[in-house]
Amino acid sequence: MSTNLLKIQEEIKLSDGLHITGRWLNHTGIEEYFPEELVITVRASTPIAEICTVLAENDQVLPFYIDDKTQSIGAVYAIGAQDLSDSVLGVQIIDGTGELLNFGGQVMKNVAGYDVARMLVGSRGQLAVVTQISFKVMPRQYVGELKFRAKTVERSALREEVEKRLKTVFDPRGIFS
Repeated sequence: MSTNLLKIQEEIKLSDGLHITGRWLNHTGIEEYFPEELVITVRASTPIAEICTVLAENDQVLPFYIDDKTQSIGAVYAIGAQDLSDSVLGVQIIDGTGELLNFGGQVMKNVAGYDVARMLVGSRGQLAVVTQISFKVMPRQYVGELKFRAKTVERSALREEVEKRLKTVFDPRGIFS
């Protein structure tokens, strides 16, 4: 495990309130990439442009629309970019107690029960620190041109209840704001 992650875990354990940003995490790079398996695992602060460059070497792409490729993949995950959750295979997080946890994996079908890796998409850093994410990728010729499609996000009562319960599980001390 990287020294940076150990520092973050320690800071979370000692803190009673944090606002997480990509600069705070500073955890970049491609963790693993298996082009033949159509799977990539990236650290959360990795710029999307860097990921796209690596994928392009094998004529592959992330199969979701991103308008600003200077953003980090963790920021896009946190705000819930359109169609991103369909591509998430797994996630590694540090929860509100400072524990490093893994959910999902690097295979298309890996979930028995709740799909936490997808449930955290759009959580805006209020439940945990996302440290790395695994995505399925696609051959460029299968995806074609990705276009922005307006997607309305309504805050349903069910979503509010699920987020409230997730908050008690992942951030029991209430340190993420």
